[in-house]
Amino acid sequence: MSNPYELRFRLLEMAQSYLYDQQERQKHFAIDAWEFAKEQGDANMKLFEELQPDSYSIEDIKKKATELYEFVEKQ
Repeated sequence: MSNPYELRFRLLEMAQSYLYDQQERQKHFAIDAWEFAKEQGDANMKLFEELQPDSYSIEDIKKKATELYEFVEKQ
């Protein structure tokens, strides 16, 4: 079994990976939506800015890691 530091590291790693994957999905959706808007003639800078996915922060990673830890703690 892992020591507490290894567990904490793994949880942070999993949380970061989850948020990265989520951001990548949002980015691909934004690209598809932008391409569709260009085809329809509706592409403009305001739409482009609205489609950009938000970046995640260290606080977001820590929050997700805490959520994952709560699951582990209940088991």
